[in-house]
Amino acid sequence: MEDEVDNNMQCFMFIQNMTGLENLAMARHTQLNNLAITIAALLRRPHVPRITCYAETVIPTFAPVDFQSHFKISAETFEQILDVLKNDLVPDIERGKEPIAPDKKLLIFLCYMANMESHREIGHYFGVCKASVFNVIKTVVNAILNNLCYLIKWPNLQEQDSISREFQLKSGMVGIIGAMDGSHIRLASCPKGDSDYINRKGFPSMQLQAVVDHNLMFRDVYAGWPGCTHDARVFRNSSLSDRAENGRIFGCNKFLIADSAYPVKPYLIPPFKDNGHLLNLQKKFNKVISSARQVVEKAFGLLKGRFRRLREVTSHEPSAIVGIIVCGCILHNLTIINHEDIEQFIDDNQDGHPNGFQNIFRNDNAGVRVRENLMRTLA
Repeated sequence: MEDEVDNNMQCFMFIQNMTGLENLAMARHTQLNNLAITIAALLRRPHVPRITCYAETVIPTFAPVDFQSHFKISAETFEQILDVLKNDLVPDIERGKEPIAPDKKLLIFLCYMANMESHREIGHYFGVCKASVFNVIKTVVNAILNNLCYLIKWPNLQEQDSISREFQLKSGMVGIIGAMDGSHIRLASCPKGDSDYINRKGFPSMQLQAVVDHNLMFRDVYAGWPGCTHDARVFRNSSLSDRAENGRIFGCNKFLIADSAYPVKPYLIPPFKDNGHLLNLQKKFNKVISSARQVVEKAFGLLKGRFRRLREVTSHEPSAIVGIIVCGCILHNLTIINHEDIEQFIDDNQDGHPNGFQNIFRNDNAGVRVRENLMRTLA
């Protein structure tokens, strides 16, 4: 009882200071008295009620189709990821805090990636505070980048031959080993207030450059440049460009296809620029390139459809945003490897290429000759 009186008196003093009242008698007005009692009751509140045992008892009862509906991957793929990451997700023992188990951490992260709910809402589901959700996401991102980055790898020469044959069967063109393009990952706000993240359509975004093979697998990804950046400039500053220029990664007569935002290189073939006077064979060539390039557009649609967080990332730290994007690409590849469902997750309603740039860099003469020779094979 004495503690309750002390709490009430503390609230009276607080109200007195905040309202500027001259004496305590005025503060004992009925409305202020009720307010003080309410505040005192809140001060005595032992904890905030939360949902309990959702991860421990409810999720394990999900049917396979329900698990995939909630987390966008199968329960088998979840167990596969957990087996690889569990040592990095073992909780640190903190005094006064109940540790979060590795499987619960992974579920929290997958819930974050699969939906667009806030940290507070996700924390509500799993019975943890929003600060814990933030820390869990950071921990799992680092674990995935450290242990599963090998899932995005450049094809070796034997794989390039196999990929090229698959592209040839679909397009009739010999030598394609991947389609390259850029996609804008929408951001909730400009990191650190930097207006360079605003693209031509007026919303903040971060560039994701990717090379995709015939199976919709990401073979190379590069993220981090602000949304206003030209696709060709992003490519020019990527490690992929450096390795390609040094001639270390392409087999004989192998190349990537891209859209008209990119310059012509021996290893990078975009369509002919349509100036209204293209020859029929050039039009045919452009049609073949456009058709073969659909794999990269489909891969981006699948990425954002399965991991809806990539429709709008709320983080404000550029390095954290990059980590989330790359993790999405890694998990995407794992679902492709495991032959998980594709069609139900493809998102056709993307922001696509809000900048709509044309190439700004000089075409390589050797690349122009390669493109001419490729065009003639279609005659």
